[in-house]
Formats: sequence, structure tokens, C-alpha cells
Amino acid sequence: MSGTILAFSEDITNAPPPVPLPVGPYPAEIIGAQKRMSSTGNEYVQVLMRINPESYPADFTDGDPDGTTLSYNRLQVDDTGVNRHRWRVFMEKCGGPLGRNIDLGALLGLVCTVEITHQEYEGEQRAQIARVLAP
Repeated sequence: MSGTILAFSEDITNAPPPVPLPVGPYPAEIIGAQKRMSSTGNEYVQVLMRINPESYPADFTDGDPDGTTLSYNRLQVDDTGVNRHRWRVFMEKCGGPLGRNIDLGALLGLVCTVEITHQEYEGEQRAQIARVLAP
């Protein structure tokens, strides 16, 4: 049957896991923001942030040459005091507009600093955003 065979440039038998972006703070640009629904039915905003390759440490040679894109999924949509406070802090750190209404499109292009940590997933260490910091 045509199209059912996958061909890689190398044998995958001993393929090592990728080296994650090193732990530390990095400038990041918001390149996407959209509402999502969690598996438990909670609505949140997925914010996509890109760390440009110019921000990689000099000895990190395994990074994507187009930059590293990570998701920040900690902003809930429910209109509660806790969530309004979290949104205010996030917007202040990114330089976003404050007010009663948040236009997710207004987040695009904003820059902040993200603190990167690692989390293990299926035997692979992956970079993740631990928290958002002011630039």
C-alpha cells in the first residue's frame, strides 16, 4: 500500500532525545493567543511565546534555528477575583493594555521575559515556561 512506509534519514533504534533549551530567563514574544477548553471543562487562554535563536546561550547548538515556541496555559477565563488579578499581573509584565475587556489580538507582538524550567515527558526533558517576568 503506497504511503504507509515512513522513511527517516537515520535508523531510529538508538535515536537520542533532543537537548532542551537550558534553564533560565529568556526574552519571548507573544505570537498567538486563543481560548481553549481543558479536559475538565475549564476555559483558559493558550498564549504561544517564541524565544528567538539570538537569545539562545552560545553553547546551545541543538536549538531550532527558527526559534523555540512554547505554550503558556495558566490564564483562566472565569470572571473571579483570583483570575482578574492573574490577568492584571500578566498584562503588566507583558506591557499589555489593562481594562474591563481583553482583546487577545492585542497580545500579539508583546514582549516579556519567561523563566524556563524542564519537565520530563515520556523519558524526555522538555523546556516549559515556569513563570512570566517583566522584560
